[in-house]
Amino acid sequence: MRPEDPSQIGGYPVIARLGAGGMGQVYLGLSGGGRHVALKVIREDFEDPQALARFRREVLTVERVRSPFAAAMVGAGLDARPYWLATEYVPGPTLRQAVAQHGPLPPDTCLRLLATLALGLLGIHRQGVQHRDLKPGNVILAPNGPRLIDFGIARGDGQTQITQTGAWNGTPGYVAPEVVREQAPVPASDMFSLAGTIAYAATGRPPFGSGRIEAVIHRTLSGDIDVAGADPRVAELVRLMAAKDPAERPTPEALLQRIAVTGPLPADPVYRSITSTAGPPPASVADAVAFGLVPAERTRTSGGSITMAGDGTGRRRTAVIAAAAGMVAVVLAAAVGARYAFDGDGGEGGTGGRPTAGTTSNGGTGSSPSTVAGGTSPRATGGTGTGTGGVPRNDILIKQPSDDFNLMAWKKEASACQPAVRPEDDALAGDLQYSAPRTPVTGRTADLAIRFKYTRKPGYYMTAQVRAPGSMVGSSGAGAAVTSKPKEIPSDDGYLELKYPADFRWDSNNPPLDLAKGDWTVVWLHVHPNGDAYYMACDGFSVQ
Repeated sequence: MRPEDPSQIGGYPVIARLGAGGMGQVYLGLSGGGRHVALKVIREDFEDPQALARFRREVLTVERVRSPFAAAMVGAGLDARPYWLATEYVPGPTLRQAVAQHGPLPPDTCLRLLATLALGLLGIHRQGVQHRDLKPGNVILAPNGPRLIDFGIARGDGQTQITQTGAWNGTPGYVAPEVVREQAPVPASDMFSLAGTIAYAATGRPPFGSGRIEAVIHRTLSGDIDVAGADPRVAELVRLMAAKDPAERPTPEALLQRIAVTGPLPADPVYRSITSTAGPPPASVADAVAFGLVPAERTRTSGGSITMAGDGTGRRRTAVIAAAAGMVAVVLAAAVGARYAFDGDGGEGGTGGRPTAGTTSNGGTGSSPSTVAGGTSPRATGGTGTGTGGVPRNDILIKQPSDDFNLMAWKKEASACQPAVRPEDDALAGDLQYSAPRTPVTGRTADLAIRFKYTRKPGYYMTAQVRAPGSMVGSSGAGAAVTSKPKEIPSDDGYLELKYPADFRWDSNNPPLDLAKGDWTVVWLHVHPNGDAYYMACDGFSVQ
């Protein structure tokens, strides 16, 4: 912190600097509950009307994007200078920093990163948003998976362009040819930028060389992307995405079908080594003082607690966009992407969702989810519900962020979920009967069911979280892990029955993906009235 820095912004104590740019500064702040936030603040003397308009649009875009691959919005102040935007703080280096420090990433790590970022683009494109400035500096490598940041020039459906005629926005070397030539960004333009980002990760070099901007742009328009020395698997995919004609570039869905990786990106040993080096940020103002980030004279002691002295710029600001819903969602689960066409409508593979002989699994055996890349007990996105009268809210909060929980997956060859996780209640878990198709699914739906065999528990609500095969993309993201609305288990020996994907379509921000080949994991969670959800059982099924 420097003397000119504010003590608070929008009511958030400021405890460190994170970075700076031409428009302003990014600070590390603390919410009232001790959550870290990144505070982007525009300089009070900044007058560029186009840039200020872009900042306002950035606020609207960040509020709109609900994705486990983007930093969630927390709040914003647009009513008076200095304008500010608060998002969740994502710890970790940018991809640019990681490659500069550790060198190019190995091929398998590049492929896992490519699959993860493609899935992230798939999610934001489905929400009608283009990023438009994807590059290594705008990808943060967090321990539980990468995040896309800086939506300053992103554009959503219905938003007008804020670029002068003949000008374009983007970063030379990563901006697509059609953006330079026609100022006409399309979703495929993000795929071109993704090609440059992965090329940099694989080679450690700018994708179209360095030097004068004019030379870089000329090579972008007429030259080949630099993948010399890259693994052939990576190079082939990068060249496809870097096609000059946007119509020739694969969509995120098509790209995900071509990528064959195993295991989630956060479990990749190289990725883990890169993201595990950073220490935790200060948990309080007192810690920030102890770390030397905040001068002691800028604080005061009240009731035994150390707080920031003065209210800085926060005194006059109000958060005009609250983001309780934006703080949702960082359930990252094993991954999927592509849409597959299947014949037939069945999907049960000859068995119904109601358990029959040979189809019932007993709780208390191995349990758990497929590769969830997020380990932060995230909320499922979507409607909130009230959580009153014993009926849980829909936006559940999974209260089990352990690595074992995040990495567990159902495997057909073992007919079990591994590694094992202890359920919330061992006795109740042992009395659960749950089912999923026991023969490979060949249709478009799968029936799921659960009940207590002997126990009668009125008001016992459960939700199923369905996670896509980790082998498909080796990461997680929107649509790859979806939950049903919490429903009560019948107290008359009946089954709580669900159909995938029909009963998982309630959240428009995170629609379920179509069934595709591989092993799917079903995680059963007990949901408390306040929306907190605890693991109880794990099952799964295979799709041919």
